[in-house]
Amino acid sequence: MFLLTPADVDITSIQHPKQPKKIPILSYQERTFRLLSVFNGQQQEEAHAAWRDLTDNEGRACVLLEEPHRFSLWRLVKIDKEMLNPVAPVVYSKGCVLMIQALYGDVEQLLGAKQSKKFGEMLSINAHKQMTEAGGFGGVLRTNPLAEVPPRWEEDDLSAVLLELHRLGEKFFGRSPQFVPRTLSALDVLPENDKAVFLTWLRASLLGNLWLAP
Repeated sequence: MFLLTPADVDITSIQHPKQPKKIPILSYQERTFRLLSVFNGQQQEEAHAAWRDLTDNEGRACVLLEEPHRFSLWRLVKIDKEMLNPVAPVVYSKGCVLMIQALYGDVEQLLGAKQSKKFGEMLSINAHKQMTEAGGFGGVLRTNPLAEVPPRWEEDDLSAVLLELHRLGEKFFGRSPQFVPRTLSALDVLPENDKAVFLTWLRASLLGNLWLAP
C-alpha cells in the first residue's frame, strides 16, 4: 500500500492489443500498476476509502497517487491479459448485486412472479458470462453482499451487467425513469464510504448517463 506523488512515479501508456486505445501504466520501484479509478480533488475521503478497501480488505498491492487536483487509484499487475481486464474493487460488485436484487424485487412485487421469472431468464441469457461466474442468477439473488464475498467481476463485466439491468428496467417498466431511484436506493445499506466509492465509479463510467442522469 503506497501513497505517492507524481515525483515518485513514472506514468506511461501501452497500446491495447485488441482495441484502438492506450492503457495508462504507472511504474514504481520496478513494479507496474494499472489505473482503476480517478477522483477529483474534493473526493479525498472516497479515494482513501477505495484504497483501504483494496489493501486492507482484499490484500491487493496498490498505489494512491495524490496530485494537485485529483487522486488516482492504481493496482499492481503483470503486463499480460490481467492488466487489461483487472478485477474491480469488491465494493463495485457489492453495489451491482444490490441493484440487481432491488430491480428484481420491484418486478416481482409490482408485476408478479411470472414477470420476475422472465426477468431472471433474460438477465441470465444476456449477461451469461457474469451470471455463470456468480453461480447463476439464483446465486446472485441469494448473495448477501454485506456479509459474503460477492462475484469477482471485472470492470467490463460490471459495466455490461448494469447496462443490461437498465435495459431490462426500461423493458419491464417502460421508459419512465421511476425504476432508477428505487433501484439505486438499495445502495443505502452500504457503509457511507462504500456507497460514495461505488457512485463515484458509476458516475465516471459511461453508465452514469443512464443511472445518474439528472
